[in-house]
Amino acid sequence: MVARFDEIANAARYKKMNKKILSMIDHLSMYGVAIAAFALVLMLIVEFLNVLGRELYVPLPCALEASESLLVVSIYLGVAYVNLHWQHTNVTILTMHFSNRAQRYLDSLAYIFGIVIYSILAAGAWKIAIVQTGQLEMRIGVFRFPIWPFRILFAIGLTLLVLQSLSNAMKCLSQAQESKGVANLREGDMYYG
Repeated sequence: MVARFDEIANAARYKKMNKKILSMIDHLSMYGVAIAAFALVLMLIVEFLNVLGRELYVPLPCALEASESLLVVSIYLGVAYVNLHWQHTNVTILTMHFSNRAQRYLDSLAYIFGIVIYSILAAGAWKIAIVQTGQLEMRIGVFRFPIWPFRILFAIGLTLLVLQSLSNAMKCLSQAQESKGVANLREGDMYYG
């Protein structure tokens, strides 16, 4: 009897710790989208100043390089947030006829497949980021524009996507075991925070 109580207590502690970790990953995704939004605002300012400068025959130096780099940041730091809220395209023509439990298991399988693919991409991005940071990669134009910080942010964005996919896969598996409905899941039940 005591052993069974300890087993239940350990399971409860594990579930509580698991929720904390998943909530932390969700918050990291929200910080990522905040940085992505800031990058979009910076890109808007850079392009506004560049257009204004062109009208005055004094274009903003490095505007193209800054816009290209900020675009990468705004996309890849925001994609984990999109994943958090299930906003990716999801075709359910076949799976909508399955039970809620089967749908959750298929969703978790899709996330696991995504984790494998995103991990390969993230590992490659980190490898390139480390090499280019060591070389202090620059783009040569009117002025030297540093590219290496944006390579690091790109790798961070892909890593956040891997973590968020892992979090979503764990949530899907948990909900498949609890057999929660699809309607609850799609309306934000994925978020623990």
